[in-house]
Amino acid sequence: MEGLTAAIRNELQLMIYRKKTIIFILVSVILPVLLILLFHSLQPILGIVAVSPSYPVQMLEIYTVFLIPLFMMVEIADLFPQEISSRTLKLALLRPVTRLGVYTAKFLVLGIAIGILLLLLGTASTLCNLLFGTPGTGSLHIFSLLKAYAAAFLSMWSLAALFVFTAQFFRSAAGFLVFSILLYTGAKTVPYLINGFAFFSITSYTDWYSLWLSHTVSTGRLATTTLFLLSGLFLFVTLGYIFFDRKEV
Repeated sequence: MEGLTAAIRNELQLMIYRKKTIIFILVSVILPVLLILLFHSLQPILGIVAVSPSYPVQMLEIYTVFLIPLFMMVEIADLFPQEISSRTLKLALLRPVTRLGVYTAKFLVLGIAIGILLLLLGTASTLCNLLFGTPGTGSLHIFSLLKAYAAAFLSMWSLAALFVFTAQFFRSAAGFLVFSILLYTGAKTVPYLINGFAFFSITSYTDWYSLWLSHTVSTGRLATTTLFLLSGLFLFVTLGYIFFDRKEV
């Protein structure tokens, strides 16, 4: 347990020191502000409502479809292929920690990073909503907001497990990034061409949080989709470790 704790601490420090991580953190804070200023500037021209009381939840669509998937791809590229190509992973394995411990630490740190990113995005969006939103902003239901962001975290972590599994087939960070972007784009496009594909693809659940906010979705459907995402998470994490354990570093 001490080895795992040390490995998590080490991975967190490495992630914080990366410039890419700092850039994503800054974008997470600045993006909601820039968008709300853009809406205000367009309001006199287009006659649209600047910001609705549900602005933090509406912003989740941008976060979960574009920003967070890109963030996890970049971080996974550094956590796995980059460390293999630069041979820094071998140094981690020389410490008193097993391969399972190293792999688990990397995946847990990735989950922590996704959670922190969602927390920053949600906090910034909520503050923008309170300061610049339309009348009625103060009546925002905090429980619904927390529920939406918690659901978004699970769907994003399950998607991260898929990309962690994919990363085990690459020794180049650039190669993994190109392939993962193409894979994600293709997986988001296929449901428009093949009916029913979306029900069996983790990439189709980036807007899963919307089901939890709907009053027409049954409890059975929520339970089924939750089990599907959890199953996908554990499946791809397990498969990823099998290939990680066999990989020569």
